[in-house]
Amino acid sequence: MTRFQVRFTGKTARSGPLAFGHANIVRAITLDDDPTRLNLAMVFDVADAPVDQVATWIRVLLERHESLRTTYSFGDRTLQHVLAEGEVEVEVVESDGDVRRTAESTARALRSRVFDLTAELPLHLAVVTENAVPRRLVWVVSHAAMDVATCELLLGEWTELAAGHELPVDDSPQPLDVVELEKTPAVQRLGQAATRYWESKLRTVPQAMFPVPATGTGFLRPGLRVRSRAAMGHIAAIAERTSASPSAIALAALNALIAHRTAQSSCVTTSLSGNRVLKQLRRFFGSMAQDALLPVTIPETFDELVHAVRAASVPAYRHSWFEADAIWEVITRVTHERGFSFARDLVFNDMSALGDAAVGEPPRAAYGRLPSVWLPGGPDVEDDPEIGGTLELLPQEDIPTRFFGCLYRLDTELDLTLWVDPGCLDTSEVTEFGRGLLALLRAAAEADLPVKELHSLTTLAPVERGEGWYLSDSCWVELDAVRELVSDVLGARPHLVTAEPDDVLGHRLVCHLTGPATPADLHARVLAALPGRPTALAPHHYVICAEPPADPLDPDAWTARAIDSASGRELPV
Repeated sequence: MTRFQVRFTGKTARSGPLAFGHANIVRAITLDDDPTRLNLAMVFDVADAPVDQVATWIRVLLERHESLRTTYSFGDRTLQHVLAEGEVEVEVVESDGDVRRTAESTARALRSRVFDLTAELPLHLAVVTENAVPRRLVWVVSHAAMDVATCELLLGEWTELAAGHELPVDDSPQPLDVVELEKTPAVQRLGQAATRYWESKLRTVPQAMFPVPATGTGFLRPGLRVRSRAAMGHIAAIAERTSASPSAIALAALNALIAHRTAQSSCVTTSLSGNRVLKQLRRFFGSMAQDALLPVTIPETFDELVHAVRAASVPAYRHSWFEADAIWEVITRVTHERGFSFARDLVFNDMSALGDAAVGEPPRAAYGRLPSVWLPGGPDVEDDPEIGGTLELLPQEDIPTRFFGCLYRLDTELDLTLWVDPGCLDTSEVTEFGRGLLALLRAAAEADLPVKELHSLTTLAPVERGEGWYLSDSCWVELDAVRELVSDVLGARPHLVTAEPDDVLGHRLVCHLTGPATPADLHARVLAALPGRPTALAPHHYVICAEPPADPLDPDAWTARAIDSASGRELPV
């Protein structure tokens, strides 16, 4: 394997703090036990250009975008340092006979390397050659430097360079310029409003859309790619009737099927937002992605659900630009007060319109898509007439959420990829989910569809919850899971957890135990043990008895000489 260096020079060095979305991404990278899952990998065509021309194009991009020549320092606060000059190393890999396969395997190998953000540029590069002639460029970058919206921008710029065109002057802000923009009163007010919005929604949403036990498979998620030309005609018919965008209709279809599967009365989606809401940020090159919290109550018909998703999307995305530390303070406080752990287990990423801001006309079809390796280009879809599209099972990926939907195209075809925890949907079920999604869009194109009739469109059955399951504070809870949670904290101390009917919560979880105990400390220990248990909540109430009853498994026995954990007063028998 040979290498060559690409040197950049003549730029301005500068340093400063991180913008809101940028800090959020860097925080995630530094806290993740596997930071490589936040590396982005792409493969570009080089139009058979010689190596020195490929090097020139790389240099143009490095000098054009400060995020690609930035290192970081971590201390009391994280700082970014833009280099005025430097170089990156590019590996040269000879094809094994299949250029695309070699490029993809090279991209996976480079993606598996951890970036040292303090000492190296956030970029790993390789040129794949065939008989010593460059054929592909492998581009692997840390999420600290680019988000998925930026990937579309980069693809457009690379496509223009490879076609022999000069790039237009880019007057978009650089990452450090966004920091100054966020100091303005208007953006500060946006952040304050976002904090209030998140707090109000977190007080009512279910803690998990998929309250099913963890599978023990870690974060490995099999994938399913759903493509359909026919679906775009169906979406157009629904859009004409509802005046909703194709994106809102696609998300409504996902919400409908997920609520059908989970038997939930509401659906809360964490939708990734590129936050390029201001005109000057439309072509921003860097990381700004944050979460938009989008809850909807499931109504009676699909058209009503489309309207609900559209209405909820506006405030959700408006309140997705915020200081991460402020939102985490809200999440921590509200989850403590509610006694739950927000799972963020349904994540949606709509990338269908990102290419509209790109330079030129980058290819929209692809052989493969992020989060693993993005291979732009590829054949258009040919629908299977039986289902009105195609369903392709994909290799499992390391995805730290239970259901991740990536919407890539909504132009001449629907292109959607799902990565799903097998504990939520196994391989046959996720395939049926894709088939049901296409059937739902087809049926909803003909007329407004009652949501309760989804069972007629898919064999995907709702999760059955038998004895021992309770609805508590909008969350489905398995009493045995709550008891296991408390037992892990209390050990052998006599105790019993019960679910009591409650006019406000539906059911109140009560932990009966023997003293001595400080309820606040006990509650904190239970909350610390709660994450990763989507079928459990912390008890809402702790009742401390002076002595254990003769039969600790008899709920009535615990009421004698009980002391209220909040007031310390003896309770009536």
